[in-house]
Amino acid sequence: MARFRPFRGIRYSPGEVGSMDDVVAPPYDVIDGARRDALYDTSPFNVTRLILNRESHAAAAEQYEQWLGDGVLTRDQTPAFYLYAQDFQCEGAKRRVGVIGALHLEPFSAGVVLPHETTFAHHKEDRLALTEAAKANLSPIFGVYSNPDFVLEPEGGWDGAADIDVIHEGVRHRLWAVSDAASVGRIEEALAGRTVFIADGHHRYETALNYHAKAYGGQELPLEDDAPGDDEAPGSHVLAFLAAFEDPGMVILPTHRELLSSGGADHQAFERALATDFRVETFAKNDSGRDGLLGGLAGCGVDTNGFAVALRDLDHYLLISSEVDKVAAESSPLSALDVSALHTRVLGRAFEAAGGKEAELAYSVDPLRLLDRVDSRDLEGAFLMNATRPEQMAAVCHSGELMPQKSTYFFPKLLTGLVFHSLKRDGE
Repeated sequence: MARFRPFRGIRYSPGEVGSMDDVVAPPYDVIDGARRDALYDTSPFNVTRLILNRESHAAAAEQYEQWLGDGVLTRDQTPAFYLYAQDFQCEGAKRRVGVIGALHLEPFSAGVVLPHETTFAHHKEDRLALTEAAKANLSPIFGVYSNPDFVLEPEGGWDGAADIDVIHEGVRHRLWAVSDAASVGRIEEALAGRTVFIADGHHRYETALNYHAKAYGGQELPLEDDAPGDDEAPGSHVLAFLAAFEDPGMVILPTHRELLSSGGADHQAFERALATDFRVETFAKNDSGRDGLLGGLAGCGVDTNGFAVALRDLDHYLLISSEVDKVAAESSPLSALDVSALHTRVLGRAFEAAGGKEAELAYSVDPLRLLDRVDSRDLEGAFLMNATRPEQMAAVCHSGELMPQKSTYFFPKLLTGLVFHSLKRDGE
């Protein structure tokens, strides 16, 4: 069973830092150098000075300790969960609601917390070095679970004042500390017996497992229901935002593929190769053609693998589709996903048949910008997809399979800087 617990969060002191808008930031892995510099300049207390310090992880830890000593950061006296709401626009107004707490670590083999994407070792090494230096979780993982009956609102309703209320890049973020016994009990009960799927933050979760192994001398994680809580064993927990699959604001966007290089594939031969494995429709490279292309992609049903394809050396767009192999999907839910079909049948077999090498890719959530870049010959190609659905992600997790990286894009991203989780035991 998932053990989700209140903790004594560490938060910015508004009286010391001024506007909270100036100290928060997106997750570290979506911040490039230029963006880091811009965030650095917004405030001497911006959280990028901790999560992406220009000098070193040791300098970040020193900054963190200085802020704690100076009262820039203070620790709550009472253990609490932190209700977190994001109001945003995505095909209309939406609100995603979840709770930030201390999630007890579980080995993946226990089947309580499950990954859905592969990870890279160098990212985990970097985050472990920062975690060991700061002895804190500075960014939450994002987990999802299923419980359609659980709904939590702030005590004063959604129109009441929040502890934190900031608008960042068009999204309103609000946080309320929840420490009363009744609400804490409801949250713990809502997660009891649930499986948590990691939506975002795989590297951070695996880093937390690695940190525990080093901090506790390789001692196995306690799996008993009455295992020590966060105050006694903070290193057995990780900062986590958990939200329900069924939340009306749970939005998963597709992560489209930018083709930086096909390794020399002939685009006309590639189109012919696709026609041997997919139904192929063509659309003119104009506004009307784009509308038809994107409309056709959106119209692909749940039992269809479909992609919109734009290539620099073709004078038209392609919509390719084929029926999902339901027999194969029963034993391997991963095989039914669009992202799997793209990487094996399109970027694999079809490119090889067209003389291409391993495709060099980047990722984007903006389909129109990708089409613009292909049409202007700034980009060799683009492959547009529909989003992975929550039930598909759950099926893959339960099967023990892992999706390729960038298979899902949960929108919007969580803010970093709302609350931190100390990994120091009391008295340290």
